[in-house]
Amino acid sequence: MRPAYGPFSCMKRHARDLGRRIAAQRRAVGLTQEELAERAGVNVKTIQGAEQGRTEPELRTLTLMAKALGTSLDNLVPGASASSPEAIIKRVVAELYELSQPTLEHLAAVVHALAKKK
Repeated sequence: MRPAYGPFSCMKRHARDLGRRIAAQRRAVGLTQEELAERAGVNVKTIQGAEQGRTEPELRTLTLMAKALGTSLDNLVPGASASSPEAIIKRVVAELYELSQPTLEHLAAVVHALAKKK
């Protein structure tokens, strides 16, 4: 039997906490797991795995789920405040998924140029 500590116990705890937040928000808005999956455009097994803490959804999936639940990504991700650098980065990354390939390439060049100016 594995000890209840170490790097993976923290990850499992985080996944369970995230799952509880997703389930609580889903129940608060009166959706079933199937309805949330349909609204978010994901498989119901994705919702089930996330809520049970078995899996930790990718950022894109979490963003879709938050939108379908009518909440922000910050409300689903434990420990993130709206103005923390981590929360800002998560919001920016979520928006990046909506950009076209040419726009992403242009943005990458701009970010690279800005990083060189440090």
